[in-house]
Parts: sequence; structure tokens; C-alpha cells
Amino acid sequence: MLVRYFRRHLQHEADAEDLAQEALMRLVRSPTQVDHAEAYVVRIAANLLRDRFRRERSHHTGLHDPLDDTLHELPSEEPATDDVYASRERLERLLSALDELSPRCRQVFLLQRYEGMTYTAIARQLQVSVSAVEKHMMRALLHLQARLAEP
Repeated sequence: MLVRYFRRHLQHEADAEDLAQEALMRLVRSPTQVDHAEAYVVRIAANLLRDRFRRERSHHTGLHDPLDDTLHELPSEEPATDDVYASRERLERLLSALDELSPRCRQVFLLQRYEGMTYTAIARQLQVSVSAVEKHMMRALLHLQARLAEP
């Protein structure tokens, strides 16, 4: 009975079924004893429809395009194969360039860029001057810039 009632007022079968289920759930959750359950559930159904129409009007749902219709037009979130290979190649060049640095220079670079440490903290940890840390960073950055710029 409820599904038929909602079908007369709604366009989609699934919406009618959802609202019928909601109406029955509200009947079951009712805190008071209901003498005329059928009349009560019809009142609940009418209130659900009124609430739905108000929400649709305030949200301008008639002006929205369903996502299902435009889903095939959306670009894929997966990167293109060429981009994956280019990124992989760039990563390999970066790792190769890092291996070419002296151990101390590489350590300073990784502590600063990947651990987020300040020059002062790195200097304290490695027991060198801040000036030495700055020189190692400059050497690492120049080397990586040159190696990554190569074709």
C-alpha cells in the first residue's frame, strides 16, 4: 500500500521504496501505542512526501543533472601511462643522483628535505657547523638540479 502511494507521487521506483521503508521505520520507532496504525502510517507517509518536496524545492533538485548521466564524461583519476613512466624515470634519475653525492652531503640533504630538520638541528646532530650544513645543502641542490635537468 505504501509503495503504491509513493509511486503515484514520485518518479523513481527506488525513491518510493525508500520512503515506504522510512515510513514503516517511523511507525516501529513510535514511542506511543497507536490505535489506528494504518491511518497513522498514511499520515507519516504524507509528512515524508511534504518534507521531500520542500527539500527538493529549497535545494533546486530539478536543476541538478544526475551524476549517472555525466559519470562517463569525467576524466579518469588514474595517471596516464606516459606520466607513470616519466615519473618513474625521474625518480630513478633522482635516486641515481643522490647516490653520486658524498655520504655526508646526501645525509644533510635527506635530513633537511625528508626529515624536515632545520640547519641548526642538523648541525647539532652531525656535530658540524651550520655553515658546513649550508655548504652541503648547496652542493646537493646544485648537483641534483644539474642531473635532473639532463634529458
